[in-house]
Amino acid sequence: MKGISPTRAPRTIGPYVHAMVHADLVFTTAIIPLDPATMHIVSGSPETQLRRIFENLKIILEESGSSLDHIIKQNVYLTDFDHFEAFNTVSAEYLGEHRPARATVKVLELPKNAPMGLDVVAALLES
Repeated sequence: MKGISPTRAPRTIGPYVHAMVHADLVFTTAIIPLDPATMHIVSGSPETQLRRIFENLKIILEESGSSLDHIIKQNVYLTDFDHFEAFNTVSAEYLGEHRPARATVKVLELPKNAPMGLDVVAALLES
């Protein structure tokens, strides 16, 4: 197993890494809409916050040897299910026709009072 902690991504807020690579898979931690420069939740619409999540995810997957189009499974965490359609819209922007399996759950609270989070399992790029 190999831990991944990209310096371009927001620092983790606990004693864990951004992702673990094992065999041919990448397992990410739950990514929240943190600005890497300020370590604060980005302000703005749910779409703006979701784009920050996907940008952070893209950094983590690239550092891990994967990419957004290699995502196998997504776990989406929403504190407000009114953001469900925003997630669908932004997900389509970033994933195009790629449609990974997905679970979406409503949660009471996330770290730093984030309104949403996302973790994934992705395949490594073929060498």
